[in-house]
Amino acid sequence: MVIKSRGVVAAMAGVAVLAAASAATATAAQTARPAGAAASCGTSIDPNTRIPSGRRHTGPTLRIAGATVKVRYGNAKQGAPYYVWAAVSGASKGDTVALEWDVDYGSWADFGVCSATVHSGSTQNTRAVKYVHGKGWHLEAQACGRHAGHRACTAYWP
Repeated sequence: MVIKSRGVVAAMAGVAVLAAASAATATAAQTARPAGAAASCGTSIDPNTRIPSGRRHTGPTLRIAGATVKVRYGNAKQGAPYYVWAAVSGASKGDTVALEWDVDYGSWADFGVCSATVHSGSTQNTRAVKYVHGKGWHLEAQACGRHAGHRACTAYWP
């Protein structure tokens, strides 16, 4: 099919230029990210010993049967970097909790998981990973749990 109108051809060329510019901008933004920011639990901390209880906060939460799964976050002191982790309470031995995260560049290339299993008692948390962010990107995290044969995940935080 041949389009004989110059205005339509010019508009189509303009759309192609905008699409190419958008792709170049997205690629440039992705290359500016820190390498390996969220590749694994990697550089992580124990939130029970490194973050005072008064500085711990709760993000999205959900119930799986009798267990509660939640995203937790906090920092050691005012102005210090934030960390995020997953926690479960009301769980049973063998239940799991996981922090799943992605550094939000528009791809799943920087997806990571940090998990823990309940060995005794009814509560467990994962290690805490550093909340990273920059111009136009940030870490998004959700808590996932398995209890009573069911698995579910919270909404993403933040």
